[in-house]
Order: sequence, then structure tokens, then C-alpha cells
Amino acid sequence: MKEDVFAAIVRLDEAKAFLPHDFFYSSGHKIISPVKTLFLGCFLWFLWPLPCVVCSYLHIIKTALSSILYYITGHGYGHAVRSNQVIRALQEAASDLHVHVRSTAPEWLFSNHSRRVSHTRQTIDTGVIQPDSLRMDLDATFQACRDLHNHMPALLQQEVGFIKEHGIDLIIGDIPPACFEIAARAAIPSVAITNFTWDVIYQAYAIRHPGFVPLVEEMKRFYSKAMLALTLPYPCDMSVFPCREAIPWISRVSTLTRNQARAVFGLPPTATIVLLSFGGLGLDQLPLQRLNEITEFHFVTTAASRQSRGNVQVLDVAQRRYDDLLRAVDVIVTKPGYGIVADVLAHQVPILYTDRGEFPEYPFLVQALNELATADFIPQDELLSGNIRSYLAPLLEKAPNWPPVSLNGAEAAAEKVLTLLDPSRG
Repeated sequence: MKEDVFAAIVRLDEAKAFLPHDFFYSSGHKIISPVKTLFLGCFLWFLWPLPCVVCSYLHIIKTALSSILYYITGHGYGHAVRSNQVIRALQEAASDLHVHVRSTAPEWLFSNHSRRVSHTRQTIDTGVIQPDSLRMDLDATFQACRDLHNHMPALLQQEVGFIKEHGIDLIIGDIPPACFEIAARAAIPSVAITNFTWDVIYQAYAIRHPGFVPLVEEMKRFYSKAMLALTLPYPCDMSVFPCREAIPWISRVSTLTRNQARAVFGLPPTATIVLLSFGGLGLDQLPLQRLNEITEFHFVTTAASRQSRGNVQVLDVAQRRYDDLLRAVDVIVTKPGYGIVADVLAHQVPILYTDRGEFPEYPFLVQALNELATADFIPQDELLSGNIRSYLAPLLEKAPNWPPVSLNGAEAAAEKVLTLLDPSRG
């Protein structure tokens, strides 16, 4: 390497978080001598008017052609739904921005955008393996995590290649650990948007599965390389991120009235409608035959494996318009996940919730429901036996509890991200 190179990013044994000052002060950079500094200063002074014009022109080009890579966990639908809202906000604020989505979440969740959103299916984390919305298979989860860990070197190399091929300027993660290591190796900034991290989730299972311990430590190292973490309300422990900023709830909001929403789905206009909501994993254990006996309520579910019968109506296509479905109903029965809690707050629908097993996110979301929503609890055994009449009636008679809640988290996140791409916005 020539001695007069001003600065160069060199390959390190371990990737470090990319920060703006790294351009000038990272180890491995060459610092020019005082004489050469004087020469360079005179040269730049002579060309002073030119950079003002050229840099301005290049800045316009760079902003117009900026590309973001958005890694999204495939665990459930909630992460993809809120990420979709952030993508929408990003493109409303910067229409020329190209967003590449890498996730195992279904592509249809991102199909309502312009051509400047592309989706490729890529496993980047494993989440928690679940046979349905209420049960977890920790043995299968550990095996999947270990397999991913064993293939991590090849995965990181592959994804850095993807970044170079597509000219990616910034990575957003919700919330695969590896995406921040990928960003560090590619020397581009990265932003986490989340209410929990997988190291916290898996740490809770390490007593029964000690093999999680080294995997958790690797995840912590990866998360620590995020340039910025935008933390959602009622988060789990976020101390793994060196730089954190809180943002409001991210939620979708239906533009329909209740009567309009009921007409869209062919729901009875005057019935008391109960939505049975258990995410993309469903809950085939629900005793729909028992629910047929509770004739004072009209039940709605999106479980594609079931058929409508009596007062139980199956809307298998409603997943694509879930915000409108929430607008149509009087009460929702579910397990707490971030996405459904945000939806409940946005549409002010009373919620009857059950527990979801050993998931460390759960108590934080229950706290949010108790403080911000009209909510009650039903034990799992009561729900799965169909004994929900005695829980629904008191919930619907409860005094409404809907304190003001900010729902502009997507717009706040988009502004933070775009400011990183273009500091002049700040």
C-alpha cells in the first residue's frame, strides 16, 4: 500500500460496529504526515468552490439511489406487519428509496408497495419453533438455532456479497442477530427496531438446554454492533444495544367505519362479534362446536383449516386485511404478541387474552394491556374447553380503559433511518 493513502478501511479479524468516526480513526488507517497535510490543505483550498458544486450533485444522486436492506424474522406475522408499516413510512418520505426485504415471512405481507420494494426468501434466524400459537417446541428450536450457528460463517459471507451486489447503504433489522454482524462486516450502518431480542428469549431456556448459552453469547456480540436501536414501548431488556432511542407504537389503522368493515366481510351488522385471533400459526385446538352453543355471540376466525358453521364464521382471506377485520369486531380473544397488542390499541377493541407459555416478552405485553386497554385474562384450559361465555360478558361490561397512546412509531423510525442516510434532514 502506498504511503500517501489518506484513509482505508482494512479487514479486521473481527467485524466491529460501523460508526461515522470510523472513517478517520479506525485502527489500520494511515495518517498523513504534517508536510503532506499542509500540501493537501492548499490543494483543497484551491479547489474549494468545486467540491461545493460536485458534492452537492453527488449528494443528490446518492439520496435518489439509496438502498436499504431490511432483515425480518419469520417468527409469526407481527414483525413483518410492523416492518411493513416502517417500509410504507420510508417510501412516503423518500419515494426514490429502494428497500430489499430478506425474510421467510410471506411475500404477500409486503405486496402493497411500489416496485421499489423487493422480497427474497432467506432464513436469517430461527425464532421459536411452534406447532401452534400457544405451544413451543424447545428441542426443535435449539436444534434449528445450533444448525444456523454452524452455518453462520457461510451465511455471513453470502449476505455481505448480497450487499455488495445490490449497493446497500444501510441495514434495518427486526430482529435477527446476524444482520448487525453482516452490516459491520460490510462497513455500513445498521438500525434495530424491536421490543425484544432473541438472546433474552433463548436465555430463559438455557436452564433446560445449556447448549443455548454459547448461542446466546454469539447473539449478544452481533446485537452489540448495531449502530442504533429504536426500542418500542414496553420492551424487554435492551441493554445489549450500546445506543438506544425509544419510539412510539408501530401499528396499522383501518380507514373503514365499523359498518363498512362488516359489509366488506359479510358479517352480521347488529351481532356482537368475537374475533378468535391466533396469528399465522392458528389454533386448531379451539372447540368450534362448543362455540356454536354460545348463540349470543357471532365468532369469527381466519383458520383456513376450519369451515364456517352456525355462529362460527371462517374468513381465511381476511389475514390480508386484518386491520379492517379488527375494525369490524366487538371483542378479540387472543394470546399477547406485539402485533395484536398494537392493533388492539389502535382500534380500541376489548381483548380477552390467554397465556402463551414461557415467552419472556409476555409479561411486558400484559402490563401494556392492563395499563392501556380494556382487557381481561382467560386461562388456557378454559379457552381450549370452550368455556368463554363467562369471561366475555364481564369484559364487555367493563368501563372502557383507553388512555391516549401515540401510534406514529413507523414515521418516527423512518425519520431516524433517513437522517442516517442523509444527515442534512436532521
